Amino acid sequence: MKNAPAGYQCPFCRIAETLPSPAPEAAVVLVDTNVFALVPTHHYAGIKGNCLVIPRSHYENVLDIPDNLGNDFFRATRHLARAMRDIFQCEGISTRQHNGPAGDQDVWHFHLHVFPRYSNDGLHAGQKVPYTTEERIELAARLRTALQ
Repeated sequence: MKNAPAGYQCPFCRIAETLPSPAPEAAVVLVDTNVFALVPTHHYAGIKGNCLVIPRSHYENVLDIPDNLGNDFFRATRHLARAMRDIFQCEGISTRQHNGPAGDQDVWHFHLHVFPRYSNDGLHAGQKVPYTTEERIELAARLRTALQ
């Protein structure tokens, strides 16, 4: 079942089309053959440095994504987790993924959230707060440096 509205203009596809050299405001952190990662437009509960791992090809949700992309997602997630641990000195990492309206999906292109975590950080109860463009660019630059 497809949930994207008719005429949907996918923001992740627009970024994927610019790879490997997206505009800085896209805050891209990692570019691989089949996936890329970026600092999204929002953070939760004041926990900054979260990223999204996104396939370069368009798949609406987990029901559409091909099995062979699993290795690419886990490799990118592992690299991001190490970079987050090194930069933010976080105590843990969480991932989550949403599918369909009842699953809180709000961008109709499969993506995996990766969060730096701290004891009692309130992530699951936290408010969704927008980053400034400057914050996203700065966090992306720090993460890119740690990934090298």
